[in-house]
Amino acid sequence: MKELTKQIKEKSFHKVYLLTGDEPYLVLQAKHMLKNAMIKEGDTMNYAAFTDGKIDLNTLQELAFTYPFFSEKRLLLLDGTGILKTGKDEFVSIMENMPETTCIIVCEPEVDKRSKVYKWIKKNGYVGEFLKKNQTEKVLLRWIAALLGKEKKQIRENNARYFLQKTGDDMFQIKNEIDKLIAYAGDREEITQADIDAVASGEVQDKIFDLVDAIARKNKAAALSYYNDLILLKEPPMHILFLIVRQYRILHIIANMRGLRKPEDAIAKTAGIPRFAIRKNEQQLRGYGEKMLEKCIEECIQIEEEIKTGRINDQIGVESLLCRLML
Repeated sequence: MKELTKQIKEKSFHKVYLLTGDEPYLVLQAKHMLKNAMIKEGDTMNYAAFTDGKIDLNTLQELAFTYPFFSEKRLLLLDGTGILKTGKDEFVSIMENMPETTCIIVCEPEVDKRSKVYKWIKKNGYVGEFLKKNQTEKVLLRWIAALLGKEKKQIRENNARYFLQKTGDDMFQIKNEIDKLIAYAGDREEITQADIDAVASGEVQDKIFDLVDAIARKNKAAALSYYNDLILLKEPPMHILFLIVRQYRILHIIANMRGLRKPEDAIAKTAGIPRFAIRKNEQQLRGYGEKMLEKCIEECIQIEEEIKTGRINDQIGVESLLCRLML
């Protein structure tokens, strides 16, 4: 983002930009930044977007070779078209020969870095790779503070960490919840934990975590209470079962990989959770041994099979599972 901001400030643009990676929020922000810097709002004469997989290379070439009309740039956006796989030599030829006044932005979540198209863009254009693994807890905490700071709001670090535990590391989710917190706080400057509890919508995952925690403590009343809360939140029983299994698998992965002394980045990637969530899950592990975790996963799989084969109703099945897990 710093490099793109610098290019925009200096009006020093490349002919081709490839925006990629598994952090879609940052890809979207980068795309909008570049578009707004090159093309005036509402300028349909000098802007065209391709968003489906069947892109006509002849049409693309015609547009790419057309000079802009009362504008410094003509911008073509290729968003999720798969052209890096399908375009190959023809697309490279278009990029090589189009005038300097044309700019192409390619947005693809995944790319083959061995391909001729990727290597050409890497050498002659600009590749922006936006990855979740780079959005560490520290980075996200700074971002949260910056979002709030723009609205003259502030938050204590411990409350910001608490907020992240509820929202997770999805940047779209974080931004939406921050906007809600700003509106909820009104004229107050500080965002408190009470504000987060009142507004942040991490309810379902929190309830699942608490439910699994209650199972570890053999607290049947608490487990059924959390389950009933999820039903009131209109969560389908099969989705609740899926989330329970997911939580057990996360715990199992953390336990195994910790035993093998794997680094936290590898654990987070394998478990499919942000790195900063490892600590919270490790606290829950204290109530579970490896054999108990394996037994819980096996019980879940068995109930899922019984539900899918029609031997038991989904709601009754999940409720009986909770009881069996606490025997």
